Parts: sequence; C-alpha cells; structure tokens
Amino acid sequence: MEQLIQQATTAAGCTPEQGRTMAEALAALVRERAGRLDSVAVPGFGTFTPEKVKEHVETDSAGRNMLMPPGITLKFNPGSMLRKHLSLNE
Repeated sequence: MEQLIQQATTAAGCTPEQGRTMAEALAALVRERAGRLDSVAVPGFGTFTPEKVKEHVETDSAGRNMLMPPGITLKFNPGSMLRKHLSLNE
C-alpha cells in the first residue's frame, strides 16, 4: 500500500503525508458510507456497493459446519474506463 501511496503522491504533486491523509480519508468515507448501505462511486475507477449478508451456515475444509453471523460485504464494479484500460492490456 505504501508504494501505491508514493506513486499517487508523485503523480499528484503532493507530499507523502498529504497522500496518506487522502488515502485514510477515502477509506474512512467508504467505511462510513458502506455502514449506511450507500454506494461509493470513484470516477474513472468504479463503484463499491455494500450488500447485506444474512446469517448462514458454511462448511470449513475439515467438514465442520460453522454459523456465520450477518454482516455487510462490499462488491466492486469496475467503471467503463477501468474495464477499457484492462482490456487494452490483455
């Protein structure tokens, strides 16, 4: 993650401290909005969409059943610009 922040701060022309602050602020915003079940769209990148998961039973690798509590998961849908960029790099 640190390398990504360094690359982003260099590209944006800001200090590493400013970059870390922005990354932490974005993460906090996504957490807060996801907790309210609101989607977060990042232009040119994609959308994070929270979804409720009901209580359910899962089986582990040893064959034991485990009751999983309800929660919220985040689904990521890449935006058209990101999909286009990824398809060009294949």
